[in-house]
Amino acid sequence: MRIKLKFFATIRELVGSSGEAMDIQEDATVSTLLDKVKKDYDALKTMERILVAVNGEYVDPEALLREGDVVALFPPVSGG
Repeated sequence: MRIKLKFFATIRELVGSSGEAMDIQEDATVSTLLDKVKKDYDALKTMERILVAVNGEYVDPEALLREGDVVALFPPVSGG
């Protein structure tokens, strides 16, 4: 199945792109996707935590992905 990835903030800088279309297996979860993204982009391998929103809503790592989903990846946010 095909999904659309969007990269934000530091992730966009590390990847060198604002997004891409990606083909993944039919039963993929957010966790599966993150593993694939980290394999594809060496610069992200050391990121321990990446926030993920699917179709505009934050999801947990075990959420299933569906054909056509728009998946946004954000670095962890901190501040005060």
